[in-house]
Amino acid sequence: MSESEWNPLGYKNLYRELFRKHLERQERLMKEGKKVGWFFSFSPSELIYVFDVISAYPEQYSAYCAARGSSVDLIDSAVGNGYSHFLCDYFKTTLGSLLTPEKATKPLMPVPDFIIDTRALCVAHHEMSEIFSRIFNIPKFTVTYPYWTKDSATNIDELTKIPERIEQSYVDYTISRLQKLVEFMERICNTEMDDKKFRDVFSTSEKTSKLLIEIAEMMMSKPTPGSQREIADLVFLGFFVLGSDYAYEFSLKAHKIIRERIKRREGVSENEKFRLLTFGIMPWHSLELYEYCERTGITFPINLYVNASLHLVDSKKPFESMVRRSLHFTNCSYDMMDGVVRNARKADVDGALLLENTGCRITSMITRALADTLNERLGISSLVIEAPQCDPRVMSMERAKTQIEAYVESLE
Repeated sequence: MSESEWNPLGYKNLYRELFRKHLERQERLMKEGKKVGWFFSFSPSELIYVFDVISAYPEQYSAYCAARGSSVDLIDSAVGNGYSHFLCDYFKTTLGSLLTPEKATKPLMPVPDFIIDTRALCVAHHEMSEIFSRIFNIPKFTVTYPYWTKDSATNIDELTKIPERIEQSYVDYTISRLQKLVEFMERICNTEMDDKKFRDVFSTSEKTSKLLIEIAEMMMSKPTPGSQREIADLVFLGFFVLGSDYAYEFSLKAHKIIRERIKRREGVSENEKFRLLTFGIMPWHSLELYEYCERTGITFPINLYVNASLHLVDSKKPFESMVRRSLHFTNCSYDMMDGVVRNARKADVDGALLLENTGCRITSMITRALADTLNERLGISSLVIEAPQCDPRVMSMERAKTQIEAYVESLE
């Protein structure tokens, strides 16, 4: 396929500034002797800022190692120590960094004082944190979210995660667990929660969440304004730093850039030919796959993985907002994809690129159901590519390009 001019939004410098400020916060709190916590996606990340703890994220760190080329050695280290190759890539990469830190990308994650995991999609989060807590001999806490069905929630908006109806007993139960988490954090940090700081952090989180959701909505414009090489990193904000001032500052600038791009009717591709929905944890070792597609006129106005990291925060109802994190379509029964279908129709997509991930079997399980839903309800076909998030050996770039070229021919 012939290549054309590639025109990304230019978020690269914004991300650099975001990470710089995040690391400065980490260093400052380290000097103050604050507690270190390891957190997983779908954790209520606002509490990181309410309690001024130092945060580290095994998933984000593993993605960083994959992007920097060290994940293969770390995965092999974990497997060589008796852990199965079929386990989560994030787990194997993180464990490898503990077993063979000399092979890991620097800076390493700080040694944790506690771990927070969730059951808001990935059942392996709990098992991973169990192993890490045993290695370090530290306490852990699990936030148990429901698996949502039509009996407990209906008509969920795919971006805001606001349902038309929700079973209040499920909400009340989860809030009770989140309140126990606050008590756990108070014991760990040896301090009572500052109510004013709690309100302030959730106020920031609300403003940031609105901007991120609007960015996702603007990505559905014609032509597609941004590149998935930039948009993919929004999961760091949505999952891990939503309550921070620097996430809000980033979002203000990123929102302005994409808004102005849309006003000028500029797209990431000089000649947009096909618009594809995409889903799956990003292959962090091979993000150039998206640039290759965009240079050939294939754009991605919807990334369901990024969308899963988003939810609308209501600072007046902070605990209900934390429950809302779990209402993403991959934590719902397969017949609850109305929000996905609505946005796919709104974005006027021509097809879908779905990543089947041997490094994450949980997200891969829904791939076929998603492909079937898009075909049955919108007449859209899907290309499924095997693409683990941290192990490039399973994904051949040349094979992936050949598959994409053949798929595009079927769309013409």
